[in-house]
Amino acid sequence: MIPKHALNAIDRLLKDVCNNNSPFGGKVILFGGDFRQILPVVKRGQPAEIVESCIKCSLQWRWVQKFTLTENMRVHNGEREFSQWLLKLGSETMPVKEEDPFKGCIEIPNQCIIRENESIVEKIFRDADQNDYSKRVILTPTNVDSLSINEEVLECLPGKVKIYLSADQIDTDELNERNNFPVEFLNSLTPSGMPPHCLKLKIGCVIMLLRYLDLKAGLCNDTRMKVSALQNNYIDAGVLTGVYGGKQVFIPRIQLAPSDSNLPFVLKRRQFPVRLAYSMTINKSQGQTFDRVGVYLKKPCFSHGQLYVACSRTRAFNSLFFKIDKHLIQGMVGGKCYTNNVIFSNVLNL
Repeated sequence: MIPKHALNAIDRLLKDVCNNNSPFGGKVILFGGDFRQILPVVKRGQPAEIVESCIKCSLQWRWVQKFTLTENMRVHNGEREFSQWLLKLGSETMPVKEEDPFKGCIEIPNQCIIRENESIVEKIFRDADQNDYSKRVILTPTNVDSLSINEEVLECLPGKVKIYLSADQIDTDELNERNNFPVEFLNSLTPSGMPPHCLKLKIGCVIMLLRYLDLKAGLCNDTRMKVSALQNNYIDAGVLTGVYGGKQVFIPRIQLAPSDSNLPFVLKRRQFPVRLAYSMTINKSQGQTFDRVGVYLKKPCFSHGQLYVACSRTRAFNSLFFKIDKHLIQGMVGGKCYTNNVIFSNVLNL
């Protein structure tokens, strides 16, 4: 997902540090990734601009020697059909809808479809023990849908809700500019990668860390935790994943600012850097594995590799479920369910 400019910066840095004009200062660099997955994000970028920002278009790519992994270690044994389906999905070799071949709409298997009268929240979390909630997730393309699903799941959990309100302001010294953006307006904003103004939590709920707090303690971005206690000034939680699984940590309030925002000002929010983790965006889920995955497409996928990433977060067809809005153009046609698959594999030569 890194842009080619980051690769160029690393190359120049190592050349300077090592006093060596060889690529990367003569050091051996190991890259890991899959170009079927999500590419670097380019705001309002056209497909050509997105591909142009990829590391394959960098000057250093000519020095790269490519090694290919051939076995999918995530899927269960005996799920060869699912593995092959994922490769076709990611490589753009899957048949598209005959009525509109140029829109790239592919058919979703019938066993993965959640019907109109079924709720995706009930389908994913209905028969799960509360301890198994962390192993299940609902993925969406946008933050807005993710936040609404998280609140719906929270209502199903036992216990009393504790609400934490943030302190918001804009980063400016001009009084007139502050008056142009009242606090009520700032409270209504939830930029990508930021906690909401009104953070609702329950004891036992699963949360996700949004910032790097302490690398040595395993408190990294995307770390999933289970809430043990909710205090006024800190959250007591236990880490669920990684080598620090089971460790109890304290999460304080910190000053936050969106790293990449379309806002005409810099928003500063003092809040706990966490968000409920029952639902997350597809981009946020990259690199994680779950026992059951629901994909909620109120809006179609809008970026390269999003559908491939969403489907490859689980291990088999029977643990993957789709809920597609019936009002979408790519919905039900002739008893079959279709959805967009935005992918540029022909350009990337996967």
